[in-house]
Amino acid sequence: MFSFSELNELQVIAFGLILLRMLAFVFSAAVFNSPSVPVSFRVLFSLVLTIVIFPLVTPSNVLVQLEAMTSQLIYLASMEVIIGLCIGFVTRLFFFTISIAGELIAISIGVGQGQIFNPMLGSSSNPLEQFIVFLGTIFYLMINGHHYLIQALVDSFTTASIIKTSIAPEAIMAIVAMTQKFLVIGIQISAPVLVSMLVIQLGTGLLSRAVPQINFLTTSVAISIGLGFFILMISLPLMFSSMNGLMHTTVNDLFLFIRKI
Repeated sequence: MFSFSELNELQVIAFGLILLRMLAFVFSAAVFNSPSVPVSFRVLFSLVLTIVIFPLVTPSNVLVQLEAMTSQLIYLASMEVIIGLCIGFVTRLFFFTISIAGELIAISIGVGQGQIFNPMLGSSSNPLEQFIVFLGTIFYLMINGHHYLIQALVDSFTTASIIKTSIAPEAIMAIVAMTQKFLVIGIQISAPVLVSMLVIQLGTGLLSRAVPQINFLTTSVAISIGLGFFILMISLPLMFSSMNGLMHTTVNDLFLFIRKI
């Protein structure tokens, strides 16, 4: 542990650059960016992380190169914020995927119209989607996903030090590819319910043609919702298995992205 009173001017600058990346990461990363987490806690947590890793990510050679780049402090500060935001965005893809799956399931069942505020994502969503995101959050914390976030952030200073002046185009393309891939994964997670509801709707349509005396327009809604929740209940183990694979994919892509920065 170091003492703030012993820091020279160059070390203070390095500390500030690291703190900027930490702040950008914490304010944009999954779990920490929730509106239910106080801003004061996020700032204090960023400061604590900076104090802990400062001696590890500021070797003498980095400080020597930083001394030659003091005229570009605004540019270096901007790069730290951008890198922190990019890493934070990648960490949120897990919850975006779960949210997409929950929204698709809710729409297919027929309960997608009810919208309430979701404090986890800071936006309005239906209760069923919130329930699935809540399960995903519990699963995420249960397997120590937040530990991977912090580890990835610390490792980012190895491939992208505080004197980095540009982001590789491969990193930007990787974010685009990951966004597309996780969108497909979200559809795959919701596929059991989507396919089942499609079959139910087709069966209801055939019955309405075969027995026109029955008013399926009013009865099909209750049937779809009841069967939809039953199918969702029996497919929850499969959904948790998909979340486990999604978590491994998220972690692998996160560390691959950090190597490409």
